[in-house]
Parts: sequence; structure tokens; C-alpha cells
Amino acid sequence: MFRLFLFALVAGSLHAEKIMLAEGGRALLPIVAQNETVKPAAEELAAMLERITGAKFEMQISTEPRGIFLGIGDKTPALEEREDYTMRSEKGGVVITGRTPQAVGHAVWDLLHRCGFRQFLPGKNWEIVPRTPTLGIDVNVSESPDYHARRIWAGFGYLKEREEACRQWNERNRATSGIELRSGHAYDGIMSRNKAEFEKHPEYLALVGGERRKPKFCISNPGLRKLVADDALAQFAKDGTLDSVSCDPSDGGGWCECIECAKIGSVSDRALLLANEAAEAVQKAYLGRLVGMYAYNEHSPPPSIEAHPGVVISVATGFIRGGFTIDQLLAGWNAKTRTLGIREYYSVNTWDRDLPGAARGGNIEYLRTTIPHFYASGARFMSAEASDNAGPNGLGCYLAARMLWDVNEAKNIDALTADFLDKSFGPARAPMAKFYTLLDGTKRQAASDDLVGRMWRLLDEARGLTTDTAIRSRLDDLALYTHYVGLYLDYSSAGGKERQTAFEQLFRFIWRIRHTGMIHVKALWRDLPNRDKSIQLPALAKYSDPDKTNPWKSDEPFTQDQIAAFVREGIEKRKLLDFEPVSYTTNLVPASGLKLPPVPRGNAGIYLRGVRDFWTWIDTPPATITLTGTAGIIYSSRGNARIELYPLAEAELKSVAHAEVEPDKQPHELKLETKFPGLHRIEISEGGQGTKIDWPDGMPMTVISSQETPAKLFGRWHLYFYVPKGTKIIGGFAEGEGFLLDPAGKTAHTFPAKPGYFSVPVPAGQDGRLWSFKHSGGNRQLMTVPPCLARDEKELLLPEEVVQKESGTGL
Repeated sequence: MFRLFLFALVAGSLHAEKIMLAEGGRALLPIVAQNETVKPAAEELAAMLERITGAKFEMQISTEPRGIFLGIGDKTPALEEREDYTMRSEKGGVVITGRTPQAVGHAVWDLLHRCGFRQFLPGKNWEIVPRTPTLGIDVNVSESPDYHARRIWAGFGYLKEREEACRQWNERNRATSGIELRSGHAYDGIMSRNKAEFEKHPEYLALVGGERRKPKFCISNPGLRKLVADDALAQFAKDGTLDSVSCDPSDGGGWCECIECAKIGSVSDRALLLANEAAEAVQKAYLGRLVGMYAYNEHSPPPSIEAHPGVVISVATGFIRGGFTIDQLLAGWNAKTRTLGIREYYSVNTWDRDLPGAARGGNIEYLRTTIPHFYASGARFMSAEASDNAGPNGLGCYLAARMLWDVNEAKNIDALTADFLDKSFGPARAPMAKFYTLLDGTKRQAASDDLVGRMWRLLDEARGLTTDTAIRSRLDDLALYTHYVGLYLDYSSAGGKERQTAFEQLFRFIWRIRHTGMIHVKALWRDLPNRDKSIQLPALAKYSDPDKTNPWKSDEPFTQDQIAAFVREGIEKRKLLDFEPVSYTTNLVPASGLKLPPVPRGNAGIYLRGVRDFWTWIDTPPATITLTGTAGIIYSSRGNARIELYPLAEAELKSVAHAEVEPDKQPHELKLETKFPGLHRIEISEGGQGTKIDWPDGMPMTVISSQETPAKLFGRWHLYFYVPKGTKIIGGFAEGEGFLLDPAGKTAHTFPAKPGYFSVPVPAGQDGRLWSFKHSGGNRQLMTVPPCLARDEKELLLPEEVVQKESGTGL
């Protein structure tokens, strides 16, 4: 659908020459704006060149190309041409021609980038302004972005005090959109705008369980389809600046069950049919305007019908139904659609909590691989949900912005990273290169005292290598981020009163550093208290409570002395291990592919307490998971134990089955039904009364026991874990007595009652096999091997990457 527009001034047709802009702090050329529409860009250029050279650049308005000339082409651009510009140095000056004022703005920041300016992360501290009294430029380029939309935006939104810094970052890194593609959930809005019609025609709503219900439509109804098309036309009529409207379904299920809708085909076919008819009406009245829709959740599988040329499908990289891979979705939708987009998840605070390497936005290899790959697969729009968390993800988002403009920048990631380190840290570059390796999710390391301790030691080394105030301000930002990681680690691993105390310390701290943008304070404040029911906010301390009366919100910044104290205390408190933790995904699959030899069946203890998760696997749905539950073993007055079943393939991460167990100390059969294949999480929440869960022998059932999610089994238990090939040390944390047994069943280590870290060498030939914890009383957290515990080899689930690698199937 889209084509690359070339200006009349083809970049390679003329030879550029170096033009001097300033000499010895004196401007040599005026800055000339063709008209008022490009004057703001010209003023920004003048101000920034003055900061770089110290020279005052004269501003003029003229249609005559002279000096540093900023102009606009004389033809109205097509949607996909809006951001195109040329920039050429030639005798007498520099000529910048953009198709729109937005394109001229892009050219200005491109020019400044070539002059050494950088806005690596949002905020003044991360602004790099070189001091060059004598400045020249030799340039001859014609630029057009590879992705027409390059949105990197914050879920939960921005704090008001962060909005301008983040807006500037997007503008200065050309991370904006030439085409505003609307693809968000739209059915609710359509119903709201047409309330009277839906009240008059209840048959427009989906038939579910014999009743007409919101929020889905009966798409087989021609009246409904005409209403949706008319609504799209009305939106364009109301706002002539719109590039697109969304026709994406409302979130969740509830699709129509009537016979006529079934005749249309799959959910994807129905949703696309509705979008197609809206696009057909739009094209007749507003040629070139678009209709957007996600490939997401129940309508993620590719359709059997063709998409209208005016429909853009944005494929979501999460919440995929039908067992498809992202590549299969891209191929399937690309076969039916002219233009694709990507709905990405660079950071979701609920998932990653701003921790090092926990989000895609901090995984440099993921970004380097996927952005050009998606482009090659037909994607031309990117909408990436992220967070205002420049601490862990700032470098990744900067690199993403460069690649979204030009996917060939993926070949230059190492050079771009070196440029970031050189310009941001100067003489402190070496330790900071190691620091950013710790933040990179490409080889993510588990959050631990060891990780935080190494971060502190590298910052301390860097601080000793420079007295430059600008560099020190960046190191201070990262010191405050590192202190946050330590506080979050303390909070997340604490219990009881200690957890409440740690939570208060965490929240008081994060508000005081909100201006740095190192962590997404708004998301944490809004989301964390709602999910952790073990902590409480005091009166007037909610996010919505005014700052002046909020007892946990202080505007007092941290002083240099306080930050230096954080560094010293961090080094003292966070001890280093003699092994490096290894992080594994929780994308678990059966270990059967490893063909492990049989072992004597172990046991999972006598009961569990609180909220605990077990993981199981369904090969062929629909299926019924049969368990036996016994509750009230310790207390019988805390209500029923509750069991929920969460399929990982369920787009909204909702429970699909629920069961309860009376606290009567008697075994009860539980049946949990699912229609989903693959990995399932079974959550037991029982108020600390003591509950035992049993399952049939050989049924896949694994518990995770890592630093982030310790299993906390009660009684004496015996469970197996897998030691991947090449592992040299089994390392982790233990509290409570017990034994570590090698594959032959011999004692390799005896655990004392005192809590502490352990490190056990793996003899030659003992890797690639099952080891076990036996007669264990207390907690074991595995840090160098997959933290997956099971009663035997048949019940063991392991990270998919381990099984694929060691079974020879590849990644």
C-alpha cells in the first residue's frame, strides 16, 4: 500500500560540500524559515546551535533559500510521505526541505544529531550538548522512516512533571508518527456514541446464552454493520484531521453465538468483515483514510477472508490464541492484508516492576532482532507499550527509536551503544559498560543482593573516575535507580511486619526520585498496592491524594552526600556471591523431551500455607484436571481454601475454573475444566490455615522455587530438579535443614538450620541429570539451575529454552 516518496532533489545526484556554520563562537549563516509553519523548528535549531557553538544565529523569514534554510515542499503529501525530508549542504548554506512541518522538525533534530547533540534518555541530565565554537556540516541525505508510526508510550501514563521531558525525548529522537493509526478497543465507544440505536435495536448485540449482551456485536446483522460504518464516517466528519478510526473489538470474550454469525466463520473473520465494510464506506467518502484493528486475543488467529486495502492490522506480540507463534501470525495476516502494524510490550510495570533486564525494552538483542524482522514481515506501524523507566530500559528505547526510523541501524547497535557510553560517561565509560551489561535482558540475571552489589561497585568505580558535573548527575540518577532495585528486592522478599516496613521505605523513596524518570513511579503507586494485599497504605497516602497532605510524598531531593551514602551502604550490605545467578523464563514445558531416567517418587511436604502456585500442562483440550484438596489442617476458622486455574493462553490472564475446599480436614475431590492447551497455573489461596493438595501420579505438576517466588513448602519434603548440561555450580539460598542429593542419591551437601547461600560444585558427568532436595525442612531457592521442583521426572516441567536446547530441537 505504501511507497517511498523521493524528492525532486535526489540525494545522490549532486555532490555535497562542507559548509561552516560557526567559527570561533561567531555565527556565519542566518537561519531562514520559509514561513510561520516551520518557524518553531527554526527557533529550536537556533537555540540549540547557540548552546553548541556559543554563537547567536540570526532568525529570518523568507522564501529565498539562503543560509540554513528550512522549507516545505509545494505538493500535498500522501499519508506515508508526511515525514520525508531532504537535507543538503551546498555553496552558500544548508537547504532543508520537508514534506510537512513535522518533517522539517525531524530534519532539524537529524542535523543536530550530526552535530553531536544527543537526547539519550528523557530529561536534562541525559541531554548531550557538545561545546564546539567552530562547527561545519557536510550532508546530503534524503530521509523517509521505515515505520510510519513509531510510538513508544507509557502504560499507566506519565506524571505531569514528566510529560514535557518525555515529549521532548520522542520529538528529538523522531519517535513520533506521521500517520496516527487508531487500533484500540472500539466497540464500547461505538455503543456509547450510538446509545439510542442500540436501545432501539437490541438485536445488534451478541447473542450469548440465549440473551443479547454487551460488549460484542451480532456482526451477521446488516443493520449493525451499517451502523458501525456510519459511525466511522461520523468520526471523520466531526474531526477532519483524523487519519484513521479503530474498529477493534472490545476486550475479552462474549462473541455472538447465533447461527448466522457462525456461518460467517471464525472470530477473526467476523471482526475483519466488520472492519472491511467500515473501510469500504470510509474510502468512498474519505479516500486514503484508514481503519485500524488489532490481531489480538480471540481474534489473533489469521482470517480466511481478505482485508480491505484500507484496513491496517496490528499484530499483538502477546495474548495470542490458537497456539500460533508471532511469525505464524505475521505470515498469516500478511497473506490477507496489505499493511501490518505491531502492538508491542516493551515494558508493562505489572510484569517487570522496573527491574534490570525484566522487560523487552531492556533486552537489546530482542530489539535488534525483532524490529527489522517485523519490518521484513510487512509491518509498517509500531505501537509499543512501555514505561517511564529510563533506568532499566532507557538505552533500549533509544536504540529502538533509531531502528524504527531506519531498520538498518540494527547493524550498528554496537556502535550506537558505544556512542551512548562515550558521550554519557566519558572517562567512566569502562565500568559503566559493565553496568549496562547487568541491565541488559539479553542475558538477564536474577534480582539478588549479588546483582545489586555489583551494580553498586561499578557505580562506585565510575564515580571515582570523573568530577564532571554532567556525568556525575547521570551517575547519580543511576545510583538512585540502583537503590530502588535494592529496596524493591528487600520488600518483595520480606514477610509480615517487615514487608509493610519495607513497602513504606520503598514508596517514600520512589516519590522523591520521580523527577529522574529512572522508574515508573506513577505505575508503581497506582498498581502495586492494589495487587499486594499484605500491605496497607495509610490514610491520605493513595496516589490520588494531594501531594501536600500525603504523608508518604515528599518533594525533598536527595543530596550528594545522601547519594554517596547510598553507594557506601549498598556495597557494605549487598555481598557478592561466588557464582553468577542464571535467569530462566517461566515458559514451562514437559521435561519428557530430555528422556530422563526414572527416579523414586518424592513428596511435596505435608501442606502449604498462604498463596501458592503449581504449574501443570494440558496436551489436548478440553480437559479436566482432577485434584484432591484437604483444608483446615492447622486452622479451621479461616474460611474455604480457594483454587483458581489460569491458562497462560488466556488473553486476559483470567481464571477459567474455580473450586473451594471446606476447612474440615477431610479430602475433597476437585475438578478444574479448561478449554486451553499448554501451560496452566493453579493458584491456591487458603489464608494460612494449612492445605494439602494431591494429584494423580505422573500428572505434570511443578512448583517454582526461586528468589522471586520461593516455594515455602511445609513439613519434610523430597523434590527433584534438573541440572542443565555445562552447569559447574548449583547455587542458591536455603533456610532449614536437609540434604542435597546427587543423581546417584548420595549426599552432596548438608544444609544447616541457619539461613544462607549455598554453592555446590557439579562433578564431571553429573550435569544433564536430576538432583534432589531430600528430607528438607524449610525453603530452597535455586539460582543457577531452573528453579523447577517436582516429585519425579514425569511430573517435571522445565523452561522451554532448556528443553529445546538439550533435546536437540533448537531454539
